[in-house]
Amino acid sequence: MKTFSVVAVVVLFVYSAGATPCTDICNAQCTIQQQSCAFTEIFGNLCDTINGVCTQACAAACGCADSCAAQCGGEYATCKGGDAGPLGGVFNVLSCGIGLSVCSSTCQLQCNFNLLAGIVNSVGGAGGGAPPPVESL
Repeated sequence: MKTFSVVAVVVLFVYSAGATPCTDICNAQCTIQQQSCAFTEIFGNLCDTINGVCTQACAAACGCADSCAAQCGGEYATCKGGDAGPLGGVFNVLSCGIGLSVCSSTCQLQCNFNLLAGIVNSVGGAGGGAPPPVESL
């Protein structure tokens, strides 16, 4: 069983080196950490708990990066794929590159703001306003 764990860790190293989306790379690192923890057999079920926290942290940290990469990358590919003629090709790539930069910045800002608003709402309650009245005895 330990041999299988070692092989799995090596495969994950190779996979994480070729993975591009943030979530894939981060989750691969969590799995490597979990496999290493399980390999030592010292911590028992704590390894699964740590892995759960790690994957949740990946989802929180990488959600915006992955969604914005998909959105802006698609827009960039569509823009760059347009026919701009022989000399227009250079200007098309330049224009699309600027559009990609603006899209990425705007998307990241909006996504991070939405995450922050969601956290504030979950911590402070979505209702806002005054707290509920206190009943007197």
